[in-house]
Amino acid sequence: MKKKWEVRYFVTAVASVPVYKAYSKTETYKQAAKPGWGTVEWYSAADGYKNPVDRDRSDKTQQLCCGEDCSASLYTKNGGYFGIFPYEEINVSEMPKQAECAAIIVSDSCGFTVWAEDFSKVHIFVSYDENGLIDNYRVEYDDATIYDGEVEISFDDLYERAEEDFREIYRAEIPGTVEYSFKREAEKLAQESGETWMNAEEREEFRQVCHKIDRIKSAWDFLCTMRLIEYDHDKKIISAARKFKKCFNFAQYEQPKEAARREELLEDYEKCAFTMEDTADAAEDSQQEATGATVEVAPEVGNRKNHPQEREISAGKQYAETRRENGGGAGPPPPGKRETGVKNSIFCLQ
Repeated sequence: MKKKWEVRYFVTAVASVPVYKAYSKTETYKQAAKPGWGTVEWYSAADGYKNPVDRDRSDKTQQLCCGEDCSASLYTKNGGYFGIFPYEEINVSEMPKQAECAAIIVSDSCGFTVWAEDFSKVHIFVSYDENGLIDNYRVEYDDATIYDGEVEISFDDLYERAEEDFREIYRAEIPGTVEYSFKREAEKLAQESGETWMNAEEREEFRQVCHKIDRIKSAWDFLCTMRLIEYDHDKKIISAARKFKKCFNFAQYEQPKEAARREELLEDYEKCAFTMEDTADAAEDSQQEATGATVEVAPEVGNRKNHPQEREISAGKQYAETRRENGGGAGPPPPGKRETGVKNSIFCLQ
């Protein structure tokens, strides 16, 4: 079966941009100039030109428009050129027919698609950064000017990815890419934490969890972050990261203004606590590192049958007094309590 295209990649520091060498003129022309193929669509004044519509020749307000992240260049056999770009009027009557085209170059958020009768007339210009990765790139046809700092390369000079490497693991092996820096950082964090059991994929997941924990600035952040990482990551990885970052309970992060909502959110806080069952020395580390407040459970809360909040979380009496004096709340206000302000909270605490 004949191939529809070949693909190579511009390998930049942040992404690999595909360049498709297309063998079907018909499909490439449709992609460039036909509605429904990704580059252009018909729009009508009937709905304020908001949504694509089917072609209706009786509707004289219809206009053919190019997508915001797309463009197309049609090069004709007689040396002509027709460009399709966002925010520019497309004169359909002047658009070349498929048979008139000698080359078609389509650009969108997925990369480039190029078809040409004579591919030797397609020019690829790139510039490189200090790591030898492609910094800027462009694809032109026939007569083209090369600018300072650019070099011309061929399609075969571009990177050819293994077909099965759809996750682009190869990027982590190329110095200068963000994936390479992430890999080195993940290896360093795993070594510092002593978690040598992790493979490369688990180390990257461990790095991501550590970064999310580092961004916690309040008890509300703690609650939201714990819920998110428990949904997105493996429990064993989370436990290792929380142990390494000494992220045990909300009291480490609680801000003075959050004290007023402590009782209301305590049950949720407790569900996210890092306990002795998670790691043998969690309690000892928590006592040494946590900076928070004494969380005293209200009698009416502590007396509930089978309620999980039947204990105190101690981390400093002085800080607790400061929170009681400042009062306030954090996170979205509870239903029906939007009028409750700081003064009322202070009054209740006193």
